[in-house]
Amino acid sequence: MSVTTLTPEELKTLQEYQFENNEIVAGLGTIELTIDNLNTQKTELLEKFKKLQTQQNQTAKELQTKYGDGSINLETGEISAME
Repeated sequence: MSVTTLTPEELKTLQEYQFENNEIVAGLGTIELTIDNLNTQKTELLEKFKKLQTQQNQTAKELQTKYGDGSINLETGEISAME
């Protein structure tokens, strides 16, 4: 079995390819972890949003039962009854 050695330039080129490949793979891993983290945050926020909507709807029903149909001024708390 004979052994042949690459030229320094050829070896350097292959090493540069390997280094760049490793950088790309690491970068993709970082991106995937970031995407996963963002998806988790999105899911949590959507759950909070749904809970908030449920609470808002419940409060709206309670206020409608207590005060009737109307429009509420959130700055003053005044209720303008619907006619």
